[in-house]
Amino acid sequence: MEKVTRKNFLKQFAVFAAGITAAPEIFATPTGFASNQRPELLDVTNRPIWLNANENPYGIPPKAQKAITEAMMNGNRYGFSTGERDKLKQKLAEIEGLSKEHILLTAGSSEVLGILGCYYGQDKGNMIFAFPTFWLLGEYAKNLGVEIVNVPLTKDKKHDLNAMLGKINRKTKLVQVCNPNNPTGTIVSAEEIKNFCIEASKKTAVFIDEAYIDFLPDRPTMASLVASNQNIIIGRTFSKVYGMAGLRFGYAIAHPQTIKKLDDMQQGGSITTSMTTIAAATAALDDQEFIKTVLEKNKAAREFTASQLEALNIPYIPSHTNFLYFSLAKYPSDFVKDMAKNNVMVRMFAENEEKWGRVSIGTMEEMQVFAEVLKKVWQS
Repeated sequence: MEKVTRKNFLKQFAVFAAGITAAPEIFATPTGFASNQRPELLDVTNRPIWLNANENPYGIPPKAQKAITEAMMNGNRYGFSTGERDKLKQKLAEIEGLSKEHILLTAGSSEVLGILGCYYGQDKGNMIFAFPTFWLLGEYAKNLGVEIVNVPLTKDKKHDLNAMLGKINRKTKLVQVCNPNNPTGTIVSAEEIKNFCIEASKKTAVFIDEAYIDFLPDRPTMASLVASNQNIIIGRTFSKVYGMAGLRFGYAIAHPQTIKKLDDMQQGGSITTSMTTIAAATAALDDQEFIKTVLEKNKAAREFTASQLEALNIPYIPSHTNFLYFSLAKYPSDFVKDMAKNNVMVRMFAENEEKWGRVSIGTMEEMQVFAEVLKKVWQS
């Protein structure tokens, strides 16, 4: 086996980039309306409403905005020159009761997924995923020749952990659990996922994608398991609750020995995150009052949206996140296109022969427009 280094990682990453262009259209990254104003202060009737990427519609925390302005003065320096990266790693580690050696900073959690796909996919074999779930790690691995084993969700759209455990064999390099799951918004209990991690990690690497963990009141993270287990990796992002999707910040949590292996192949090493992003992420952690407000507004808008689906007798899956997953079984045409014609952008997913829609939770004003358009296209 060829040793994975930054040099040959760049060659393999080129394979990743080429393959991503072949990903299904429903997963395409949207571009569109951007503003430095709060979305709820804008006239939502005169612009596209982007409800297809699970972004935070309220923007980045005020303290992070201030930190970005101040950090611009150090924009001529690499992140490792000032020590700010290590300060942020220490701050993140203390939240989990770990050391900074357990943390790898990345340009969004998508970089975590790319590194994992390359590292654990270098010997081919197979990787196990729920279906449907967040697809990116699977795409990375598939483009390296890894066999993707999809395990259907349960009837209530949760991970079937027992079935996933049963699929692990000697060729399995990694198994992923997205908790809460994207696109369904469902969760498995902390006890269930902990037991799964312990059993599965005896046979292979286990990746827990915790992109939406901050939406859960009790925040049932598996981070504590990495202290003594080199086969468990946690992925996090600041693109959701913290509103930093465009700034690109995420991180991996793992055993120090595992972090060293992943760090050795990180494209660009310690400079993939900018000084402004590091400053913003550090300040955002201190702006929990803003985060509390975001969570409260998200819950209110999500409950309103669920009530509108119920009013139209549209089955949906109860969500623990900032999006809702609903059935399109009774919708006769192209739901995404019909909504887009009315300036509302959403997603559609195909589960075998079933069609499902996913709508991100925007501001209350945005969801009111969504509800009006939904009623219009559904009853037309």
